[in-house]
Amino acid sequence: MKQILQTLFILSIVLILDCRLKKPVYHLTQSEAETRFEIIENIKYELDVHLTPKDSFEGKVKIHFFGKKLRDLRLDYYQGKIKSIVLNEEDLTNLPYENGHIQLPANNLMIGNNTLTVEFETPYAKTGNGLHKFTDPDDKEVYLYSQFEAFHANKMFPCFDQPDLKATFKLNATVPKNWKVISTTLPNGQTKGTNLDEISFSFPESAKISTYVFSLHAGPYQVWEDNFESIPLRLFVRKSLAKYVDPKDWFTFTKEGFAFFNSYFGIPYPFLKYDQIIVPEFNFGAMENVGAVTFSERFVSRAPMTRSQRENLSDVVLHEMAHMWFGNLVTMRWWNGLWLNESFATYMASLAQAKNSEFKETWISFFEKMKQWAYDEDSFVTNHPVEAKVSDTEEAFTQFDGITYGKGASVLKQLVYFIGEDSFQRGVQNYLRKYSYSNSTLTDFLKELEFASGFPMKKWSKDWLETKGTNQVELTTICAENQFYWKIVQSAPGLENKLRDHKTILGLYFFDKPNKQLSFEEVPVVYSGRSTNAIFPVKTCPNYTFINAEDHDFSIWKWTESNKESLEYVLEFDTDPLRKLILWTDYFRQVQLANITFDEFKDTAIRLYSSETDIKIKRWILSRVAGDNGSTYFTSRFWFPEEKRIRDLNALQTFIWDELLKAKSGSDEQRYLFVSLVDSTYTTNAKKRLYDFLENKLSVSGLKIDQDLRWNLIVKLSSLETERTQIQNIIDREKKIDPSSRGVNSSLAAEGAEPNRSVKEKWIQILLNPKSSQYSSSTLRVVSYSLFPEHQKEIQLTFLDTYLDALDKFNNGEDENYLDAFAKSLAPDFCTDETLLILKKFTGNHPRLPATVKKTLLKQIDSEKKCIEMKNKHKDLIAN
Repeated sequence: MKQILQTLFILSIVLILDCRLKKPVYHLTQSEAETRFEIIENIKYELDVHLTPKDSFEGKVKIHFFGKKLRDLRLDYYQGKIKSIVLNEEDLTNLPYENGHIQLPANNLMIGNNTLTVEFETPYAKTGNGLHKFTDPDDKEVYLYSQFEAFHANKMFPCFDQPDLKATFKLNATVPKNWKVISTTLPNGQTKGTNLDEISFSFPESAKISTYVFSLHAGPYQVWEDNFESIPLRLFVRKSLAKYVDPKDWFTFTKEGFAFFNSYFGIPYPFLKYDQIIVPEFNFGAMENVGAVTFSERFVSRAPMTRSQRENLSDVVLHEMAHMWFGNLVTMRWWNGLWLNESFATYMASLAQAKNSEFKETWISFFEKMKQWAYDEDSFVTNHPVEAKVSDTEEAFTQFDGITYGKGASVLKQLVYFIGEDSFQRGVQNYLRKYSYSNSTLTDFLKELEFASGFPMKKWSKDWLETKGTNQVELTTICAENQFYWKIVQSAPGLENKLRDHKTILGLYFFDKPNKQLSFEEVPVVYSGRSTNAIFPVKTCPNYTFINAEDHDFSIWKWTESNKESLEYVLEFDTDPLRKLILWTDYFRQVQLANITFDEFKDTAIRLYSSETDIKIKRWILSRVAGDNGSTYFTSRFWFPEEKRIRDLNALQTFIWDELLKAKSGSDEQRYLFVSLVDSTYTTNAKKRLYDFLENKLSVSGLKIDQDLRWNLIVKLSSLETERTQIQNIIDREKKIDPSSRGVNSSLAAEGAEPNRSVKEKWIQILLNPKSSQYSSSTLRVVSYSLFPEHQKEIQLTFLDTYLDALDKFNNGEDENYLDAFAKSLAPDFCTDETLLILKKFTGNHPRLPATVKKTLLKQIDSEKKCIEMKNKHKDLIAN
């Protein structure tokens, strides 16, 4: 491996000397958006499209707008064909059209009313952005859906594509007669087309909304209908997937959301209907189009859904619904205010679940997912303030991250703890009423909160929203003669970080070891500056103390010393799952900080697993011990010699298998354990067990191995097998059994996972040329993430120069979702000093990389540093 590394290092040094400038691209800058905002207002779109199953569609858009200044006016339209342009009855068809936009000359504009008519032809997208086309392999039916955030409406039709140029939309769509058409409003009529096989749907003028939340979806979707009070509710999915959808859950979660939000916001749902469309090959979890929310098919399970899956679906339904107020009714002026959409929707979804759903455990999930995503994202050199500077729409894409979602929501939770729920709600209601159907800024929001609460918001905003970084805190306690002293020392590591004001809870544990019990008390405290301390009386001295007991704060507890015995006692005997998960997470962070080894953590986790009763904590433990992605005990075994690796992984498999046999028949835990068994498969014995399951030679009572789970087994086995006869026969068989899009993608993932360099080469070449590929971006993404599992790093290493060369050739006009997936899935995570140096030099010598690629590489450099530190902590174990 060292020889390969040395060779690749030399190749990479040659590569980084060639730093090419990128061609001009279509992205819109903030400056251009501000200029355009000064030129026009009162925009109305009349859009007429003719949709067929062909590779492209034709349309005409008539745009009415009021001119305020006579300046050249940019019209956005990306990679389509302009058939004609008429502005104020002047034919401008021969205007230059390049880099995704057209400059309309100032001398053809008028102060006052203007009319622009453009006839166009646009190719359907296969990237998931613009108007995406999908052909169902099950029944060959064609489905279309739009995805416009952040700057993709112009990939469907010519428009002024920025959030503060709100407009009304009228739509007419001619489609095959068996198709349905879904948009922002309900159709007010339909007529027969000139072609007997077609029908036309007309939609009335919408409310005033931003281009990125307008939408158009079409195809032979199956539909279910319901209503909440006077709001019509519809749920759509493609026909071949309909049998797996439970509309009762979807409508229940939707109605719970409307009941809560209508009351909380003090403004009834501001639009006329509420559709939810489950669509294939979606790049995200969901998208908050006005009155027509799109959801990824990942939320449809071909097996009975676990409680965690149902809770997650409820959360996403509520998140998107919250956007109808935060984002759609009131919209940020520019993408630096994206958090005004996403942070609020994230926080409000959890609040709605806690107040009005069956999922009272929602704040535990918030801590486990959003909070940890936020801490992780804020630990990288690429971190940014919650209210970030965004120079253009390319950079806007990079803001859809753990800071905008998780940290923003977390600091809102901290703010609510400071000012109280009632004050926060009043401020939110005032803000929504004042800026309905318009755009707002951070200052607008802060004014309303300060007026409602009396809390000085300017300093809070400077600290929490406009400055990046996470505070670390050290806790010191002394207790004697019933007097308890605490001291919190705060630090602000990293550039541009600062000390902040915090309100948190100290948790005090009192042990009753003879009876194997404990009691708990909490003490609210405020700390600020470098150091804060206080003293108060207690009846008895606590045995264990920790900080942020109810997770209101946003800070990292930096352990100065660890009383492992007391910690394990709390983890074993406390009955509160949130407190325990906070402590488990703090404990695992010590592994990530290279303070303890994975082996130490694993021993504690395995010992306490059996006595744990909370399924969330059990699943969390399994993911840290047996997960096959990221930093886990399982992946750390590949730092070790083969003999010790096999010994350790056989022992891990024995533990999981024993727990699987003890788990309740048909339970969620049973499924989680089986997934962990698959994830941690590596040794000969473990592989044989998976084959026995696939060939029905082995079963566990109550455990149903559905088709998606079968594919998980197959992809794992394919990644481990150089002798291909048995696994290839299984792949061929399952392809016939499951011809669905999931089956097709899974079979391709199994192919890509094969430990064969020539197979990898084939797929790498396809990934390098996505536009000439027959595959959608979604399919390529599935394959890319299966190409190089943890045990195939030797093969991946030989493609390092190919990967870096590809990044150097991609330009800023490429689809950002694809660039993001390509860069992340194939990023060199080898945990070696040599590859760390290569990445540093390459990134340093290529300052004009696409924004999403550069962010991925910088994060990978940080990840490699952390991994090397963790690996070095294990060097004595590796040597022995």
